[in-house]
Amino acid sequence: MDLTDKRILLIGGSNALDEAIFRQIKELGAKVEVYEERNTAHIESYIKQLVKSNGAFDGVVFAIVHSDFKPLQFVKPGNLNEILNDNFNVFIEVVRSLKKAKGMENGASIVAMSSISSIKAMKAKMAFCSSKAALDAAVRCLAVEFANDGIRVNSVQKGGVDVDFEKKHIQSISAINGGLVQHQILGLTKAEEVANVIAFLLSDATKTITGTSIVIDGGSVSYTHLRAHETLRHL
Repeated sequence: MDLTDKRILLIGGSNALDEAIFRQIKELGAKVEVYEERNTAHIESYIKQLVKSNGAFDGVVFAIVHSDFKPLQFVKPGNLNEILNDNFNVFIEVVRSLKKAKGMENGASIVAMSSISSIKAMKAKMAFCSSKAALDAAVRCLAVEFANDGIRVNSVQKGGVDVDFEKKHIQSISAINGGLVQHQILGLTKAEEVANVIAFLLSDATKTITGTSIVIDGGSVSYTHLRAHETLRHL
């Protein structure tokens, strides 16, 4: 993979996974601009000035993942709005602002960080699962909208990543859902593996992957499947 001289806008940058993504695309030769803003009212003006000063981008990585851990009775409108804003609204506003400012080169690639929670039900994660499902739906629609410009739009549905398990709330979610690590038959994914997938999607290695979500989850299987397997093993 080669990203030499490609200009990449990384939305995020505040955690270990973001840092792994930054390092990988930088090592492959990209020029990376990092921006983290969750107030949608500020995004358009910043993007407009950024494009005016530095030109259009060859790639965009939306790396914000605001996870949450609340049973339904504790999910209030304010909390739901915050989760949807960070995981979905900010992405849409960044892409909208770039399009308006003519901030993406023809043939550019947009990659959004999603989660297997988008397609797999989990206890106490309704708000997060819903927000990333909305993101993936938007990716499919945006792929159609940008097709005439040759701009690809995809997402990466990550499962349990090694650096995520440094966070206490992820450990709690794992415990209540029967152990996420045990669900991933090949174990936890390394942050560098996720970064590799994102770098591949940003590169010119393919021009026809668009409107899809690539799963990287260690071969995750459902808790029900694991219990059934254990039952059969003991027959």
